[in-house]
Amino acid sequence: MHLNFYSQILVRIQAALEASSAVFARFTPGAIETEYKIGRDPVTEADRALDAVLRQELLRDGEGWLSEESVDDPVRLQRSNVWVVDPLDGTREFVAGIPEFCVSIGYVEHGRPVAGGIYNPATGETFLGSIASGVTYNGNPSQASQRKNLDGARSEEH
Repeated sequence: MHLNFYSQILVRIQAALEASSAVFARFTPGAIETEYKIGRDPVTEADRALDAVLRQELLRDGEGWLSEESVDDPVRLQRSNVWVVDPLDGTREFVAGIPEFCVSIGYVEHGRPVAGGIYNPATGETFLGSIASGVTYNGNPSQASQRKNLDGARSEEH
């Protein structure tokens, strides 16, 4: 695939992350009813609402879908392009009101992850990138640290 294709995928991811922001605005972290899936994994109305918005914003004919909040459809295994999402990555933290939750979106092409985005509404942080464009952090070019050890690393208090 070419750069223009990945640019279009990133536009779709960005739109989905922005749409998820409106969904998050309807809920208050730390004050939301919680149900539990098998294995004691929490699930909330926010999880389901985010899944629906992401599916609407991202999925197109011929693409597969794998979401932590949807029943898996084995048809995705026949698709060369698949969205892999966790609509509310960190539901436990969301339920507890800890600002360490996000929307996670990945796009996989022929079994290879090629684009993705992460949005944390509590901190206003957005990471977006593809194999063709590199990564941005809140719209600015970014890259992983080149440090080989922890000397000079920093931690931030929450």
